[in-house]
Amino acid sequence: MTPGAALLDVFTSMLLSAYAAYFVMSGLSYLIVFVALRRRLGFLDPPDRRENLRAIRTALGSILGNVLVTAPIVWAMLHGHAHLYFSVADHGLVWLLASPLLVLAVTESAIYWIHRGLHVPWVYARFHRQHHAFRRPTSWVSNAFHPLDSFVQALPYHLCPFLFPLHVDVYIAMLALVMVWTVLIHDRTAVWRHPAINHTERHAIHHWYNKHNYGQFFTLWDKIGGTCRGVDTHPVSIRRTGAS
Repeated sequence: MTPGAALLDVFTSMLLSAYAAYFVMSGLSYLIVFVALRRRLGFLDPPDRRENLRAIRTALGSILGNVLVTAPIVWAMLHGHAHLYFSVADHGLVWLLASPLLVLAVTESAIYWIHRGLHVPWVYARFHRQHHAFRRPTSWVSNAFHPLDSFVQALPYHLCPFLFPLHVDVYIAMLALVMVWTVLIHDRTAVWRHPAINHTERHAIHHWYNKHNYGQFFTLWDKIGGTCRGVDTHPVSIRRTGAS
């Protein structure tokens, strides 16, 4: 297979997988939270159908653009230009178990500052505002970004195999985890709340105020950076319905 054909194969596989993951995960989450359990969870106003369709259209373009710029990076990994490996024996079981923690440390730090940087007025106006146009997010908003916005926020995960040895299954599992998390934090209600977790309701605050809770999974960097805002300061009416 020629390099061009191999790259096209990577692009096609990634695009189809990303679209499938988006519709399955976002659709299932939406049906559970905003249809089956809507009134039990306190969402008195049904999500706007037109806004959902706008989020889906935005997400489809975002995924396409993201895959276009990410496919060459993945192709390079698969062709030996990174430290991606396929056999546990290459680096041992201890490293296999420790490497996800290193990925978390790298991505938590990088994504906080990338996300905060996306809120610098000039950058926000050109890229990140497209995502924040959805002030009352649902799971369909999980991938509704400008393509370069979603790319730079995912980039730390793709850089990890270039920085240190990473088993292919760990790489895939970490990407899957962050995809699931991205869907869950846009559902406006958290099933589990902890001060250390940047859970769903904290991210709803981020969408409403635009200047708090930039972290990925945890609140550590928000606390260090002075950008942490708790749910107790956020009116229930906004938390549940998005209305002031």
